[in-house]
Amino acid sequence: MGRNAFTGLFNDVVLLAARAVVGGIFVAHGWQKYDQGFAGTEQFLGGLGVPEPALAAQVATYVELVGGALLAVGLFAPIAGVLLAGQMAGAIWYAHRTTEVFVDQGGWELPAALGAAALVLGLVAPGRITLDQLLTWPFKALAARRKARNAEAADAETVEAQPYVEEKVTIKA
Repeated sequence: MGRNAFTGLFNDVVLLAARAVVGGIFVAHGWQKYDQGFAGTEQFLGGLGVPEPALAAQVATYVELVGGALLAVGLFAPIAGVLLAGQMAGAIWYAHRTTEVFVDQGGWELPAALGAAALVLGLVAPGRITLDQLLTWPFKALAARRKARNAEAADAETVEAQPYVEEKVTIKA
């Protein structure tokens, strides 16, 4: 099936939904850390052996809260995706690397899936329904108009640059 306006819009809506779900999960996890307080998160991270747990608690909280929200609405999605994937890599390393795969056993499957999804949605396919697109469309329209004007000017110069050739025609009777 080729790409047309319908499949393009469908893909963009699906990517918007995926960003909203994945970003929403990150926001919920960040809010959970914020709600329990930095002291509780710091104690938890310190118990896992995370270096500088006080700083790590704040970074983890805000990366998940703010990064999740940015990913969900598609604002600075590449930056948010990379930060969230990095956050999940840290979670896997410090909290889940010695456990089983499955989440019900404290496994690494959920942070791995969330990190991979954040990376893909941020870097590869955020879609066209994003705040980044909404905020940059006037600039893209101006650039397209400028490009069209330059192409027109180049075409006009090409026509003018063609030499005028006068041919002599002789008619034989």
